[in-house]
Amino acid sequence: MDIVIEGKYNEYDYLTVDSLTGKIKSLGRGRPPKEPDSSFGRDHVFSAGDLNAHSHPEQSIYVEIADKSWDLARWCRETIYKYSVEMTAEMVYHGCVRAFGRMLAYGETSVMVSFYCHNKMGNELDLAVIKAAQDVGIRRFFGRMNYDLTDPKAYPEKRASQLSYYEDPKEAEKNFIGLLKYETDTVKVAPALHSFHANTLDAVTRGINLGAEYGRKVQFHLSEDDGDVKICLENYGMRPVEVLADLKETGKVSTLDHLLLSDCVWTSRKEKELIKEHGMSVVFNGRMNERVKAGTADVREYMELGVPLYIGTDGEASNDDLSIDNEIKWQAEKHKFSEEEEKKLRRPFEMAGVRVGQLEAGSAADIKVCKDGKLNALFVGGKAVMVDGELLSNKKISDSEAFIKDMWQKRA
Repeated sequence: MDIVIEGKYNEYDYLTVDSLTGKIKSLGRGRPPKEPDSSFGRDHVFSAGDLNAHSHPEQSIYVEIADKSWDLARWCRETIYKYSVEMTAEMVYHGCVRAFGRMLAYGETSVMVSFYCHNKMGNELDLAVIKAAQDVGIRRFFGRMNYDLTDPKAYPEKRASQLSYYEDPKEAEKNFIGLLKYETDTVKVAPALHSFHANTLDAVTRGINLGAEYGRKVQFHLSEDDGDVKICLENYGMRPVEVLADLKETGKVSTLDHLLLSDCVWTSRKEKELIKEHGMSVVFNGRMNERVKAGTADVREYMELGVPLYIGTDGEASNDDLSIDNEIKWQAEKHKFSEEEEKKLRRPFEMAGVRVGQLEAGSAADIKVCKDGKLNALFVGGKAVMVDGELLSNKKISDSEAFIKDMWQKRA
């Protein structure tokens, strides 16, 4: 049976949603075809729910201990390299519930997850992320990230963490395929890559080809700091994007147009042009990059080249919050974007047959409803996750926040 949601959206008066797929079937004018399942007055404004295009939700476990003054190296030393070897499914779950709950509270109905904290447990921790999202009600595009390069000269905590992340590319491929059976209309899984400082060229090549084979977007941190550039110049005699382009030009990969490159702070003009030429997309996490003193991406240059751009927040413990609205406002102020330019930072996203970021037939029924400028209701796949300004999962979110606070108090 179709779900009918009544309310004003542009020239339309209601939406019908396929209850099995969670996709919009039609937008109509006048009286709905049946009694609406949800109805909103003319003083309510409909829009597509936001996408958080890059996030490490498990890192919300570190919010209680993170310091805003830390640079990237210090941040990693005091958080992930210090504690991620201890990560359990319970810790991952509660960190993610907190993160996903806050995203929904900001009007984000979908999120691109980048997860590499596997800790030699196969998919156990990955499934904790997926369960957290299901319990909170957010849509997730889950990037199961491969990390197959460790530094034998790293300090002990960093070395131990890298070894806990490590997976042979063949094992990572097997584990990605194993997650496909957990897909639903609101869960889609993709292979992902960490970075040139955490992946061998074999892993990069295999991951890109695996994503193309399964029709999935592949997330890849690229040039977040100048370390990626130095590594690629030393190992391959080329800058990071040039290495990717060379894989395509030498026939080692069939395409690059499904790559989502995160950060891209230290890219040259030539690299930006190669990103455009090969149809890759870029995700900016600007406030995080600046807070950890990694630098600031030249977003305007990418925009002028016509590169598809998305906005993410990275992890809550390395940012001020998980708000895409705040992230876009920051970008607009930083780069002095016009209203039209700012709109280019919100675009539809599609993977595995699911399209978000627009309200039209065939798209996911992920709807944000505002009244007097305040978020009043949210729907994910046509199902309510917020009613009258209250998330239906508030109890779970509160319990997870209490778990995190209690965990750190016991360690103090």
